[in-house]
Amino acid sequence: MKAVQVRKAYDLVTAEMKKPVLSKDDEVLVKVKRVGICGSDMHIYHGTNPLATLPRVIGHEVTGQVEEVGANVRSLKAGDHVVIEPISYCGTCYACRKGRPNVCAKLSVFGVHEDGGMREYIVLPERQLHAVSKDLPWEEAVMAEPYTIGAQAVWRGQVEKGDTVLIQGAGPIGICVLKMA
Repeated sequence: MKAVQVRKAYDLVTAEMKKPVLSKDDEVLVKVKRVGICGSDMHIYHGTNPLATLPRVIGHEVTGQVEEVGANVRSLKAGDHVVIEPISYCGTCYACRKGRPNVCAKLSVFGVHEDGGMREYIVLPERQLHAVSKDLPWEEAVMAEPYTIGAQAVWRGQVEKGDTVLIQGAGPIGICVLKMA
């Protein structure tokens, strides 16, 4: 299968890789349909993301179609459309137990610490995949991750009807904040 990989700063290639297979009962094989290009992907390409290890398949804004599910997967089936949650977390550390898996002691970010979605197929645990309507076009479904950033900003800012909001930056995340506010 083909994958987009940053080998080193400013060295982006289309690499040939083995198609992943299910190895655990809670895993799901997904055919990638769309991947957004985030500013953090550009930082990895430019070699300025200090957290990324190279070589790396980039991409964490991903939507796709389920092809196969492990024996213990209950919420998804072949043919479902999904978006990914791009963080892997332990579920047992203090942060995870307090509902903050985004600061897990063993946090791993898809497309930064581990290979991401700019490839034909991915395998992820069921808990990192969320079904979306098949009526939602792929081009819209892929925006789920940026919209969660906008939603988080509005929630943390406690924005309410009638509030005045300053949004610095009119890129994709700024626009998502605007739409959520």
